[in-house]
Amino acid sequence: MVLITRKMSVPMTNQITKTSKILSRSIIAILCAIASVLLIILDPIHSIVNYNLRLETGSALYNLLRHDIKAARLSLFMFNITNAEKFMSGEDKKMKVKEVGPFVYQEYRWFEDMEMNANGTEMGMTPKMRSEFLPDESIGDPKNINLTFLNLPLLTTTSLLSPYPSFIRFMFSAMTSQMKSKAIINMDVHSLMWGYENPIITLCNKLIPGLIYFDRIGFLDRFYDKESDYRIVVGATKQDRFKIKSVTKYRHLQQGSMNDLEVSELTFPDTYEGIGYPPELTPEVPIHWYRLSICRTFALQYKGSKTTEYGGEGLQYTLNNSSFINETNPAIKKTFPKGIMDISKCYYGMPFVASYPHFLDGDPKLLEAVDGLMPDRKKYPNDIIIDRRAGIPFYTKLSLQLNIAIDDVSYSMEARRFSNKILPVLRLEVDQPKMSDGIMALFYLVYTIGPWFLIIIESALFILSLYLIISAARCLYLNRSFNSNWLIFETGKSKKILSETQSDVPLVSDYINA
Repeated sequence: MVLITRKMSVPMTNQITKTSKILSRSIIAILCAIASVLLIILDPIHSIVNYNLRLETGSALYNLLRHDIKAARLSLFMFNITNAEKFMSGEDKKMKVKEVGPFVYQEYRWFEDMEMNANGTEMGMTPKMRSEFLPDESIGDPKNINLTFLNLPLLTTTSLLSPYPSFIRFMFSAMTSQMKSKAIINMDVHSLMWGYENPIITLCNKLIPGLIYFDRIGFLDRFYDKESDYRIVVGATKQDRFKIKSVTKYRHLQQGSMNDLEVSELTFPDTYEGIGYPPELTPEVPIHWYRLSICRTFALQYKGSKTTEYGGEGLQYTLNNSSFINETNPAIKKTFPKGIMDISKCYYGMPFVASYPHFLDGDPKLLEAVDGLMPDRKKYPNDIIIDRRAGIPFYTKLSLQLNIAIDDVSYSMEARRFSNKILPVLRLEVDQPKMSDGIMALFYLVYTIGPWFLIIIESALFILSLYLIISAARCLYLNRSFNSNWLIFETGKSKKILSETQSDVPLVSDYINA
C-alpha cells in the first residue's frame, strides 16, 4: 500500500477547459440551432427560384422575356363540306362537314420596350410574335391540300349588311351576282389561313367606307393582325405578377393615301395571358385566361391539385362554362344560344363566335344545322396546370372552335341557305410546348432532390448544435468539480477518488509523526 502524505497531495485549483472555449462552443451551438430553424422557415431553394423569377429590370425572367422563345403550338382542323351541291340545291337540309387536319404552327414570342414604372409595381411591354409551320406534325402542306369551304368574304359581308337599308343590300346582292360569287368555294388551305385578295371586300369598302379596313380575310392573318400593335401593362409584385392591368391597341388604318391611327384600351379583372402567375398561388385566387388575338377572357375553374412529373404541386384548371352563357349578338341585339361566345369585336365586326369543339356543352339546337359533329369531352379537353409555388404554367391544352354566326341574309340569292345559322369553320388546339430537359432537371432538383438535401443539412446542424451544448455543459461540470480540490491516490492497479476533502481526513503519517 502507498501512503499519501499532505505534502504529496496536489490541490486541483486549475480548470480542465478554459471558460472562453466553453463560451465559444455555446455560441456556435446556438448559431447552428438558429440556422437549422431558419432553413426550415425560409426554404432557401424556393426563395432563390422566386428571386430569379421576379419581374423587374435586369432579372433572369426579364432577360428571358426579351428573347425569342417558344410559346404556344397551334393545331388547326378545318371543317370540309362534303355535300356542297346537295345542300345548295336543297336536296339535303343539313350541311355535312368533316374535320381535316391538323395543320400545326409553332409560335415564338418576345417582348420589346419593357419598362418598369416609378414605384416598381407595374411593367409595360410590347408583345411580338411569329409562327413557323411544322410539316412533320401536320397532315401535309397547306398549299397542296384543297378544301370545299364556306366563302367567308361573301357570307361575312352579306351578314354585316343585313341591318343596312334595302337599297344598299340590293346593290351588293346584284354586284355579287355579276361577280358570280358562290357561297361555297374550293380553295387551298394556305389561302384560307393566311388570306387572299377578294373583290367582295373591295366592293364592301366602296359601298360603306370604313366598315372593313382590310382587303383580305384569313384565319391566321386576322389571328395575328399585323396591322395592329399592342402595349400590355402587367403587375410586377409578388402578389400580382403578370396580372394584366391594361391592354392598349394601336390599329394602323389606311384608306387610299390616308393613314390613321386608332387607339383603344381594354381592362380586365383578375386576368393573365398565360406567361406566368403569382408565386404561392392558391385555389381561392380568381383567374381568367386572355389571348391577344381573341381579345376576350375565359374564366378558369379550379379542378384540384396533382403532383407534376418533377415532384411539385400543380393546380389544375379548366375553362368555366360561364364564358359561353348569355352572350348577345351585337348586330340584332338577340341572345345567342347557350355555348356561344361573341368575338365579333375582336375581328372588327365580322360575325365570328367561339364555342367548345363540336358545340360541346352547348344548346342542342346548335347541332341541328350541321351533320358530322360529335361532341366528346374526353377527346377535346381544356386543362391548365400551374406550378403552385413558382406560379409557372406546367401544362396547357385548350380546345376551341371558331364559327360564323350568319344573320338573316334571305335578301341574297346565293347566301339565303345559310340564314340564321351558326356554322363551324375550324377547330383550334392550343398546346404549351413541353419544358426542356434542362428546366425539368432544375425543377426536379428544386422539388425532389433539394428538400432531402435541406433535411440532411438541417439535421446535421441540429445534431452539431446538440453535441456542442452537451460538450460545453460537461466541461463546465468538470471545472466546478475540480475546483472542490478532491484528492487522488493509487492502491495497486486501481484508482479511486476520495470523497472527503483534505482538511477533514487525517492521514496515517499524521499519527506516526505524533
